[in-house]
Amino acid sequence: MARGRLLLSLWGATFVDSLPWMGVAWVTGFVDSGLSWSTLADTALLLPAWALLWLAWAVHRTCSLLRRARGLGIPVAGDVLRGTQTHTLADIPSARIRAELSAAKRAFAVTWSDSGNRVRFRWRPFRFFSRLSAQGSVTFDEALGEVRVEVQGDRLNGRGPLFRGAAFIALCQIVRSFEPAGGPGGEHTGTGEAG
Repeated sequence: MARGRLLLSLWGATFVDSLPWMGVAWVTGFVDSGLSWSTLADTALLLPAWALLWLAWAVHRTCSLLRRARGLGIPVAGDVLRGTQTHTLADIPSARIRAELSAAKRAFAVTWSDSGNRVRFRWRPFRFFSRLSAQGSVTFDEALGEVRVEVQGDRLNGRGPLFRGAAFIALCQIVRSFEPAGGPGGEHTGTGEAG
């Protein structure tokens, strides 16, 4: 059920994003051909055509998000489109996380807090858009043996259909780099404004 809601959310958000482009196509059609019944019929056919196109995109994106989260213990639900994503990991030593962040090609601007229990960094979730990044942080709770990963991708989410769920994608990539082989787990929450 949650996957269906995610699909509908993606479809609706992407369709709304395309409304300005449809408006341009409609205005261009009326300017080129004038106001007539055939022009009205042609422009009316654009709506279902765009709806089908964006439905195909939403199905593709939903499958992509499911694939990225597979084996990590991160649930894929409607909140994966939100601008801020968090996930709590257990039994992963801070030394491992520090080493992984230092070695990760997607991570940059890594800074450690004075107390050493928090790391801030930028993360590039998309290989071909290397200038776009999300803000990430990792907080260590040595007493509980937990690590909290938080990703804020608000600036990415507002960039159109291609970047929907960017914070969730970054979170999955970060968690995958921390997780030992065959050891998924943790608690996930999606918070922030919907993207």
